[in-house]
Formats: sequence, C-alpha cells, structure tokens
Amino acid sequence: MKARQLKVIGALTVAAVVTTACSGLIKGDPDERWADYKTWTKITEGRTGTGDPTGFIGNVHKGRDGYRDVYVNDIGKDTLLGSAPYVFPVGSVVVKEQFNNKADWEAQKNPGVTVSLKAVEGSGAATNWIWANSYTGTAGKSDFCAGCHTIAAKDDFVFTHEDFLSAEN
Repeated sequence: MKARQLKVIGALTVAAVVTTACSGLIKGDPDERWADYKTWTKITEGRTGTGDPTGFIGNVHKGRDGYRDVYVNDIGKDTLLGSAPYVFPVGSVVVKEQFNNKADWEAQKNPGVTVSLKAVEGSGAATNWIWANSYTGTAGKSDFCAGCHTIAAKDDFVFTHEDFLSAEN
C-alpha cells in the first residue's frame, strides 16, 4: 500500500512540475521592457474609461464600452503627458489594460494587455512602432495595429494622450 501511494504521489509531483514548466513555455515571460509597467505613470489615474477617440474602435481593446488604463514608461512620460505635437522618443512604451466592463475595471479583474513600443526615430510612419498583443507577447510589426493607428498619425500614432484625456474629462 505504501509503495503504491508513493508512486501516485511521485506521478502527481512529476505531472505538476511538467504542467508548471510547460505553462511557462506556452505563456512565456514578459519582455523586460514592460515587465514592471504597473510601477510606471498611469495616465488614466482618476479617470474612468478612455472612450473611443476615433469612432473606429469596434471590438478592438474591449470595444467602445470597455474600460482602459494606460501606463507609460519614463522615456515616453513627458511626451505623453505634454501637449501636441507629440513625437515620442525611441524606447517609449505605452501599455494599455482593457477591461470588459466597469465592474471588471474597478476590481482590476481579467485585463487584456496590449503594448506599443517606439522602435524607430521619427514620427512619419506607423511602422516606427512595434506592438505586442499581450503582457507576455513578443513585440513586432503589425499591419493590423499600424492600420488602425494610422488614424492617429498627427499624434505620432498614439491615441490616448493628455490632450485627448483632458478633452474627455
């Protein structure tokens, strides 16, 4: 009986280790450029939702009725909190948490996360930015993201900035 119990315990331990290791491989670790984004400046602090600055959001970023929190690293902070014209320095990272509804937002429950990273100097092309579609995603070029962000070309392809938030609240 004891030998059988030990085999079962051993098998469960191995299964737990394999599951943990595999989930780490599948999920991945966050990129070090945004792993600590919760410690950054939260530009939406004290503001509810971020609206739909384009009328084009559709179902992206939890849709028109979603709630969003936006964080920016120190590299992009002065630009994002300033006024137009917006030209972000290379290395600027903007992280957006998206929630399905106000209750989830208030509880900070189950956010979707998207990341924008200014990778190339200048403000003339959406391709100066790369995107990741999750906290543990890999940043890269995205025709989908670039296509929508082209609408914000005059603001260096960033929708949620201080001028927009000030007008909304």
